Amino acid sequence: MSQKNARKVAQFIKKFLKFWKNKSFLFITFFLVIYLFFFWMSPLFLKYCEKIFDQKLVYFQISEPVVSLLKLAFVFTFLCFFPIIWYFVVIFIEFVFSLKKKHFWLFVVLGWILFYTGAIFAYKITLPYGIKFLISFKTKNLKPAISLGHFVNFFSFFILAFGIIFELPLIMCFLALGRLFNPGVLKHYRKEIFFCIVVIAAIVTPTPDAFNMSLLAVPLYLLFELGLFLSERIIKVNTPLEDTQKEPQTEKQPSQGA
Repeated sequence: MSQKNARKVAQFIKKFLKFWKNKSFLFITFFLVIYLFFFWMSPLFLKYCEKIFDQKLVYFQISEPVVSLLKLAFVFTFLCFFPIIWYFVVIFIEFVFSLKKKHFWLFVVLGWILFYTGAIFAYKITLPYGIKFLISFKTKNLKPAISLGHFVNFFSFFILAFGIIFELPLIMCFLALGRLFNPGVLKHYRKEIFFCIVVIAAIVTPTPDAFNMSLLAVPLYLLFELGLFLSERIIKVNTPLEDTQKEPQTEKQPSQGA
């Protein structure tokens, strides 16, 4: 990171802390109200899950129900607050790299769409297939007893992980703006990247079958291509004038000396 960007990061942190000092009470109050609401609604959601998967959730520790409800309420609260969190993330990127206004709102809106698309994809496709596949191993003598804590952890991980994974195109744009990778070079390694995506999909998906794995691998690769497309264009448009003028200036200096 250059000294200029480091100064901008320090300025942003200073401004954000000042903003947080003035608005923290409002945000914390709103967060607690939403959190308590989802804590109250979490048992209804778990009953709904028991009905869908035709399985009764059990617990093996005294504190497991309360801890599980607290975790589940936090996940739902995070999903509710994500637009605000992402908005501040994009404000940080805009402050450091001086994005154009239209690209700022592109990052904001597209980030919201991609995150919730990933979360809905996990909830509607990956989790139902995965849970039904894992439960299918039951026999007459072997019956599943799904732990409440394990189910909440399983559900939370996939919802949040898929939401973040679907932000891949914008993460690539941010890294490209920070000069951490060159999209022009990266596009020559499509085969290697596709292989890595397949490996990641095989690790993340809860079932070993190729169909469920492809449900994640194909969208991930399409998101990677979208990230290449966006990052190339974002870099061209948001390249500072200072960088484009460096080469002509360095070429003029020797000629003046001559």
